[in-house]
Amino acid sequence: MGLWKDKIRKHWCYSFEFQKHIYAKRGFATRREASAAREEHRKELKSAGQESSTGMGFLELATLYLDYSSRRFAEQTFKYKQFVYKTFLAFHGGDLLVHEITPHHIHQYLDTRPSNNNYNVHRKELSSLFNFARRKLKLEIHNPCADLDKMPHSNPEKVIPTEEEILKLIVASAPGDERDILLCCLHTLGRIDEVLRMTWQDVNFEKRVVTLWTRKRKDGAYESDALPMNRDLYDVLRSRWKGRAQDKWVFFNEDTGTRFMHRPKMMKGLCKRAGIPPIGMGKRKMKPRELKAFIKKHKREPEPAERFVESPIFYGFHSLRHFMASFLADQEKVGTKAVSGLLRHKNLRTTEIYLHSIDESHRQAMDGFEGKFAPKNANPQPAAATKNEKEVTESP
Repeated sequence: MGLWKDKIRKHWCYSFEFQKHIYAKRGFATRREASAAREEHRKELKSAGQESSTGMGFLELATLYLDYSSRRFAEQTFKYKQFVYKTFLAFHGGDLLVHEITPHHIHQYLDTRPSNNNYNVHRKELSSLFNFARRKLKLEIHNPCADLDKMPHSNPEKVIPTEEEILKLIVASAPGDERDILLCCLHTLGRIDEVLRMTWQDVNFEKRVVTLWTRKRKDGAYESDALPMNRDLYDVLRSRWKGRAQDKWVFFNEDTGTRFMHRPKMMKGLCKRAGIPPIGMGKRKMKPRELKAFIKKHKREPEPAERFVESPIFYGFHSLRHFMASFLADQEKVGTKAVSGLLRHKNLRTTEIYLHSIDESHRQAMDGFEGKFAPKNANPQPAAATKNEKEVTESP
């Protein structure tokens, strides 16, 4: 509660409690302006005698939650929440009072999502917003998402590259940043963001240890994990160290003057160059030129569901983690606990999702009754004919 400066948007905000409800506003150039606006807002509420239940709009609540999320979650998670709330407001044509939002409002919006899985994801993000209002801000409101059931959906079987395809990707990669990023992802079993975030302080050539930082933890804080450096990874990093242009980032982008933030098109381009076909079809939002072509053809704006078009799906960086986990377990016979440690999972059940293999105890159980319920003779002879059957056969 009080006055604070948004570190991302560089402007001042205020919030205060009135009749057990929270009010907030942002966008002020100075602290003094924010303080004056807060006092004016308080006077307006007192003079108007507003009831607490009518105090906060969806936009106001979303702003407070996003300020909280920018400090609590990773940037990608924050941006997705921002996208959901912005899209929800656009669908309903403007702001809504929080206490007036019903399950029908939520379902109307969710029904425009392109798949049941996306329906569930947006429902989860909206539910998080209302839970924040109830638990953190102590607003006496009902969570309308709680009255909506999750939609059934089938998780498609995870397709992972074969060893042959991995070798094709390495051959197709361009020497330098592209190949080094690919090899680092393979030899560290790291997530792409963790690999791109590596600094030279995280690389210890003497002890042959590399440190990766992750926010994939319950509290969202960055945690470090030390991993052994094999010979291949050592050679890649040593070569980059000798040819470095600066002393901070391992993967430095000279065009931007800082590290590579993401490489969204790299794996798709590699798959095409390596001759690896798409692994499936998915839906993505129309690009501006596609939206323009649709309007020109149909003489109208597309409906919400029509804004998503079919698009081929290629292997992504995360499929490399799945491949290496399965390769270590199946080909190298590395135990689940060791694989889990290399993946840096806190729960073995999470690791089992990555292994894509049959539990050995299940295989042994099936082998236990092998042959016990099979026919004794693979090619049984016909049974002997009865007396009546012989008479029928021998009669002219």
